[in-house]
Amino acid sequence: MYLSKAKLKGIIPALLVLFFSQRANAQDKRDIGIQLGGSYYYGDFNETQPLYQASPALGIVFRYNFNNHYSLKASALYGHVSGELPTTHFIPGVSTTSFNKTCLNAALVGEFNFINFNPVSSRSLRFSPYVNIGIGTSLIAGTPIPDIPFGIGLKITTGRRHTFALEWQFKKTFYDEIDNYKAPNDGQNVIIHNNDWISFMGILYTFRLYNNSKLCPAYKE
Repeated sequence: MYLSKAKLKGIIPALLVLFFSQRANAQDKRDIGIQLGGSYYYGDFNETQPLYQASPALGIVFRYNFNNHYSLKASALYGHVSGELPTTHFIPGVSTTSFNKTCLNAALVGEFNFINFNPVSSRSLRFSPYVNIGIGTSLIAGTPIPDIPFGIGLKITTGRRHTFALEWQFKKTFYDEIDNYKAPNDGQNVIIHNNDWISFMGILYTFRLYNNSKLCPAYKE
């Protein structure tokens, strides 16, 4: 079939737009890495003190980046939570005054970067504060406990696909016996007031994975 020069001139730009839009959709979006820091607990034995009897915690992270602002992050973290009733405190009904338990946590959170952030782009900034929230579960001394994880952090990239982040995450559990003590029902909403919390503070390192095909630098976000 014969194509006139005018039709050919119209088809070529359309094919180029289609080609580069498909390549842009195939850009690198997946991160994998580790997290290292300390895990600790809030509850009847510790109501306000950050990093209370913090224990080393180590985990893995996988993140899928929808764009430079929104991501979905899955993580698994292993550590300990411990506590001791202060000698200056008296809580009626306490059977044990100290505890130390293993904690294996898994979480899926949505993440939002406040600033345009991409470790493979020269056009985005090298840092961004972020927040996240989602759903999770913790296996504490063999007991499965659902929780709501949420946190804040700061990401910094050195370029070349490497990202470091400082994160502080809280896990609101639906369980009141991590410390082996269950507060009596005082008529208030026990889900909000009485349940124990788990927290993690530490450093995350992630690497932006390559796709099977290379992407023209001009089309990186």
